[in-house]
Amino acid sequence: MAFSASRDAKTTIACPNCADKLHITRTCHEVFMRCPSCKAEFPLQKYIKQADDAMESFLENVYCNRI
Repeated sequence: MAFSASRDAKTTIACPNCADKLHITRTCHEVFMRCPSCKAEFPLQKYIKQADDAMESFLENVYCNRI
């Protein structure tokens, strides 16, 4: 059985640099926030208190050692 989950999801959280909506993104080793407009990347921990439904849903499919 193969595990297939999205590697990227758009959130409602605004980028602090350009105000576009941040995406939550995962790689094989970590999860972070990124802005598709200005290409900035931010640590996930900075945005946990602002978690929206998209972020929570995304994190349900991520191994806890990636967070």
